[in-house]
Amino acid sequence: MSTKSFYIVSYDVRDPARLRKVHSLMKDFGTWVQLSVFECWLTQEELSRLQSLLKTILDISKDRVRFYNICKACRGKTTAFGWSEMAEEPTDGMVV
Repeated sequence: MSTKSFYIVSYDVRDPARLRKVHSLMKDFGTWVQLSVFECWLTQEELSRLQSLLKTILDISKDRVRFYNICKACRGKTTAFGWSEMAEEPTDGMVV
């Protein structure tokens, strides 16, 4: 089994139709935590697949997406307030 890393993925998509497609795709890869922000546990292969799929949807002259890889030590220092807990590392090898 490949090791999963924790990513914060944020995006800004100008066209409502593309925005819906990106949001729908992201739900297959992670946990929705804020308007255009997902927490994702991904292997390198899953990250590459997600990035490739996003490139087919986005208009890179108008839209943007950011992938922040959060190491285990830094994730342990993260605090959160509000109704949503941080996504826990999956134990079954499945994408969250």
